[in-house]
Amino acid sequence: MTTSSSETERGERPALGAYFIIPALACALTIYFLVSTIGLVWEARSTGTFIGVVLLALCIAQFVRLGTKIARGEATLGLGELVDNTLFNRQRLWLLALMTAFILLLPVLGTTVGLFLVMIAMMWVTGVRSWLVLILVAAGACLFVHGLLIYALGSQLPQGLFKPLFTSMGI
Repeated sequence: MTTSSSETERGERPALGAYFIIPALACALTIYFLVSTIGLVWEARSTGTFIGVVLLALCIAQFVRLGTKIARGEATLGLGELVDNTLFNRQRLWLLALMTAFILLLPVLGTTVGLFLVMIAMMWVTGVRSWLVLILVAAGACLFVHGLLIYALGSQLPQGLFKPLFTSMGI
């Protein structure tokens, strides 16, 4: 949480509202996990519960730290540069849109194919232009995820419309 030199030079209070977004999303996801796994046996949710409780504690500490600065008048709840029309903000919106599309299309495309496509698209949005790098990084990550999680561990990640193809190839 740094303030720009122009803010401090003009005596303006930094806008810290954007710093609440990620901890709030982390809390929501953690609470969702804890509630949705309440019916599972303890062994099935123990690691997630431990990590979730630690994450909630860290988020609460962040809320207290930021809230204290705002309550003292040292900062505002504004969003600052988060809503400015900048390249990085446009990239963030594209990444959010791509992640949303990945989640929505996951049942259709499956984990492996969907991850491959979204990784290429996200790397492209963030400036990677080498097709060799795009293909190799995405393929490597997808082969690792598919090999470890789906093939070796037999996890039930969505395999989508391509499951018959992967099955016929022995993958």
